[in-house]
Amino acid sequence: MIEEIKARIAAIQELPLDSHSTEYESIHQELVTALAQIDGL
Repeated sequence: MIEEIKARIAAIQELPLDSHSTEYESIHQELVTALAQIDGL
């Protein structure tokens, strides 16, 4: 999961500028989920 998130962060520069904030928000939500899973171990 983390490798996918890292790839998405790296790919943001290829997206149209007006979609960056939406993509960052989506990535943030995935990171929150990943951290919650780790925290639950």
